[in-house]
Amino acid sequence: MTELLKKAVEWQALLDSGKMASQAEIARQEGITRARVTQVMGMLRLTPEIQEQILTMPHGICRPPISERMLRPVAAIIGSHNQVREFHKLLV
Repeated sequence: MTELLKKAVEWQALLDSGKMASQAEIARQEGITRARVTQVMGMLRLTPEIQEQILTMPHGICRPPISERMLRPVAAIIGSHNQVREFHKLLV
């Protein structure tokens, strides 16, 4: 999960800097679909607190493991308090 979040941050930086014009361009360069780029970049909708927890979480420490698929609905939640509450439910 940390690698996907790092990739999303990297791709956003490429878009912000103008080095890449679109998610479609990133997809072509990476050899994946635009839809997959969109899915991965959706992790950036997680609150900074959750992103930090994911990035600093020791590998394999989560029980049960948190997958990207589990985090997608959390990323779609409006409001940081609600996101954090749902994220913490995944950790138990």
